[in-house]
Amino acid sequence: MRVSTSASAVALLAGAAIGLAGPANADEFAGTFLHIAPGLQSLWTVSSCGAGCAHVADSTGWSADAHPVDGLWTFVVNLPYGTKCNNDGTAPGTVIYKVDVSAQHGTFYNSDAAPCQLAPGWPQPVYFSRTRI
Repeated sequence: MRVSTSASAVALLAGAAIGLAGPANADEFAGTFLHIAPGLQSLWTVSSCGAGCAHVADSTGWSADAHPVDGLWTFVVNLPYGTKCNNDGTAPGTVIYKVDVSAQHGTFYNSDAAPCQLAPGWPQPVYFSRTRI
């Protein structure tokens, strides 16, 4: 009897935790931010675009809709300069951003096969910070 009581209590607590989790709040992500990464700096304007959706507009001209995935706001952008080459040049690339809103930082990486030899550090996720302005 004790085992079934314990199992019931665990199931009840797990259900309560799931019920309290609620949808991701885009308002936490919203605002204007200075986005800084190695060799890159721009302004992001982030606004809600519905439940579980945040629209990110970058001062360099691109924009994308972000959605929560595994606790991180995630979005994909096709950029004409999305790949940083070893010769200090760039090439087009699909860039995946993952933002940890509570820590105000995140990562991005190019998901395409590189059309050039990548600059040091670019095959791995590149870390960036966000500062609310």
